[in-house]
Amino acid sequence: MLTQEQTYLPEELDDDLIAAIESDTSDQVGQLLYLSTVSDSLVALPASLASILRQSVQAMSEGLAVTVRPQTRQLTTSQVAELLGVTRPTVVKLLESGAIPYTRVGTHRRVDLPDALRFRDSRREAQYQFIADTQTDDERPLAEVADEMTAIRGQLAAQRRQAANA
Repeated sequence: MLTQEQTYLPEELDDDLIAAIESDTSDQVGQLLYLSTVSDSLVALPASLASILRQSVQAMSEGLAVTVRPQTRQLTTSQVAELLGVTRPTVVKLLESGAIPYTRVGTHRRVDLPDALRFRDSRREAQYQFIADTQTDDERPLAEVADEMTAIRGQLAAQRRQAANA
């Protein structure tokens, strides 16, 4: 079924495909990525789809599997918690404080996916900015400290997910 989560294992990718995707400049205004159809017509891919393709090819060229996970546009508090890597009660507090907009459907809270993504991205940006603004006592370059903090943040998120699934 096409609307289910699916993981694709890395396969041999043509070097020309990898080079074409890596050199693609569709992020630049006016530059498009095209798909050739069976009837030999060209279809311009939307920027978001071109980005998915670019990321997938790069990951697979590095030997990584790629998972496509369709997501509804209206999320439950549990889904938002999973997306943010926090507990559901934390999400409820964020909703009630007004940090993330939500609507009520009966007694249930629902969050629009773009709102949850905006919150996640702004929170990450604030965290990274805090790291960049923080001076270190050992004179290490701030980029090195930021990379270390990013790795620690990923480890903590993985631990939270494991605890939630246990």
